[in-house]
Amino acid sequence: MTLDHLAGITGLNKGYLSRVERGEKTPSIATALKVAQAFDVSVSALFGEAVDESLIHIVRSHERSPPANRPAEAYFEPLSQAAGGVEAFLLFPSRDFGLDGRVDHGGTEIIFVVTGRIEIQFSDRTVTLAAGDFLQFPGHLAHQVRAPDGSSSALVAVTREK
Repeated sequence: MTLDHLAGITGLNKGYLSRVERGEKTPSIATALKVAQAFDVSVSALFGEAVDESLIHIVRSHERSPPANRPAEAYFEPLSQAAGGVEAFLLFPSRDFGLDGRVDHGGTEIIFVVTGRIEIQFSDRTVTLAAGDFLQFPGHLAHQVRAPDGSSSALVAVTREK
């Protein structure tokens, strides 16, 4: 991109942009935002900030192997293996609360309902969540989950204290 073109897009003076390019001027935040927008990049990328690839954990859907047939009881489909101290799963709850009672664990648990409706039972209440709803709570609170319709799913993530 030429300085003429950049000046036209940003509305900034070509001479000023040239001095910024040569390091003779430090752009204001407003100028940096205009230039970043012109290049369709973030301001941090404009200044050369790069993210360490090892900090980003991606698991593609084809790398997971969900069960061929959905079992009648609840099951978890692992999404990651405690990357950064977080375990993530897709949960497909059973229709009923389990006979073995509630579970508790360390860390914090989050539940985001992907499809359907689920119920989370605590010792003194039951919380109902629909698709798109989010819940966060300390894992030490005893709880259990069910999907009354039998076909719901939720993203569950549990942080692990170190």
